[in-house]
Amino acid sequence: MNGTLRAMLAFLLVVSALATPRSAPEAAADIYGSGMYFPVVGENHYSDTFGAPRSGGRVHHGVDIMAEKMTPVVAVADGTVGWIHNEIGVNCCAMALHHDDGWESWYIHLNNDTPGTDDGQGYGFVEGIDAGVHVTAGQLIGWVGDSGNAEWSGSHLHFELHDPAGTVVNPTPHVDAAIVLDAPLDNSYAGYFRDDETSVHQANIDRIYEAGITAGCNPPLNDRFCPRQEISRGQMAAFLRRNLELPDVQEDFFGDDGGSIFEGDINALAAVGVAFGCDEGSFCADAPLLRDEFAEFFVRAYGYDNPDETDFFVDDEGNSFEASINKLANHGITLGCNPPDNTNYCPARSLSREEMASFFVRALDLSAQDDSVESNVSIELSDNGGGQWLGTAGSDSVSLVGESGSWTGSIGSEPVSLLDGGLGSWTGTGPRSVAALIPVLAGATQ
Repeated sequence: MNGTLRAMLAFLLVVSALATPRSAPEAAADIYGSGMYFPVVGENHYSDTFGAPRSGGRVHHGVDIMAEKMTPVVAVADGTVGWIHNEIGVNCCAMALHHDDGWESWYIHLNNDTPGTDDGQGYGFVEGIDAGVHVTAGQLIGWVGDSGNAEWSGSHLHFELHDPAGTVVNPTPHVDAAIVLDAPLDNSYAGYFRDDETSVHQANIDRIYEAGITAGCNPPLNDRFCPRQEISRGQMAAFLRRNLELPDVQEDFFGDDGGSIFEGDINALAAVGVAFGCDEGSFCADAPLLRDEFAEFFVRAYGYDNPDETDFFVDDEGNSFEASINKLANHGITLGCNPPDNTNYCPARSLSREEMASFFVRALDLSAQDDSVESNVSIELSDNGGGQWLGTAGSDSVSLVGESGSWTGSIGSEPVSLLDGGLGSWTGTGPRSVAALIPVLAGATQ
């Protein structure tokens, strides 16, 4: 893979203490969306009370997440602890977190009681949490309590969210869309990113990192990939323009991209017939890239074909990009979105960063892990009963145990792990022949 392609893909995938803050309408709810962790880990309930009147002429600047005392509280994003009230028995327990991206979250009414009591002599923070300490998204920082003026209102976390300008925004839409954890995240993690541990695309995310395609989504730390974050049409334009090495053009093809950082990329692509609008005269650079649009972009840029005019999916009938979807499937770039049948493509669904990682792995042939093992091997498998599959991959023996969707075993002396992740995504580890093994095994078990 050439350096230009790698550099471009990296661009695509990376792209006052306690003073009463200003109230403001909800702004940029999609800044965090599915990329933010829900702050309380455990049973809870809440409602939107942002702006509600409070005593002394105040208004409510947060969302009260009701939960039992000692329910874990986690950092919603990577950041550094700012102000903190941690004086046991005097002024405890609340804190602010300055996010690495400029936002800020506040955590108020943390526990201040000795467990099992209401003595006000407890400490609601994890050991080591203090001003200036950097924490990571999903990391345990403390526990729910009733400190401050929550003594008579029931234990809960008062959670606030402030934008980079210091304006408090309604946090309710953000927590509504946040990732809910079953348990706080451990600081240790496999692979290169801490936030893709539960992603079925993790192996492919690691592969594009190893290939120099992505450095992460939270520079300068870059220990997060933001797997569920959507990719925009403008980002796709930047990817294609850089990869195709297209020159600047003077003509302006769309009326809605003025001021967009992607305007030059969009016009360069339009000049060669690759870019297309979202409607008459508009490109919609900030709009999420849909799966059918992705197919059209890739086919226009790279010329995939479907000479036999095979119709691979049933849910794209009448879609204006159906021909491109079938061309993409003909070259194995997409497998479908409803395994194991994979009769659907889900054309109207947006594309996430984790899904894009798997598309890149297939399109750029990054699945090879061992060049000494031939990729185009002959695969033969037989069901031995009890979830066991035996056979051969070229000259290597194959032994797998599992059930439809997940198998472990070996090819020759190499360990193999395969997982059907849904949405047309397969992940696997092992020698190069694992790429050939996946569709054979999937077909055998349908």
